[in-house]
Amino acid sequence: MAAVIRKHGDAVIVDVDGRLALGGPVDEFRAKWTEALGNGAKALVINLTKVTMVDSSGIGTMIRAHSAIKANGGTLKVVGANNTVRQAFHVTRLDKVFEFHENEESALA
Repeated sequence: MAAVIRKHGDAVIVDVDGRLALGGPVDEFRAKWTEALGNGAKALVINLTKVTMVDSSGIGTMIRAHSAIKANGGTLKVVGANNTVRQAFHVTRLDKVFEFHENEESALA
């Protein structure tokens, strides 16, 4: 898995690729969003377009990211989650907590 940070105006986009699962992938993702928040990001967009699956530890770090940015008065939006990934959020009822968008343009608007 790879996670890359991009800036778009005031927003920081974290592109995630592969499986967001226990171990290295979750650690790398956590390091990226933590870096973005440490640099003062107030709008975080998590791009899951290339993510094939999310396990409970991946969802856990998404919850931590959401809580951390909300505590700082910011927003977190999720982009491009496929049906498998969306189902993981639905089963845990987190689809009501996270703001999902089909594309970056919608999330950044």
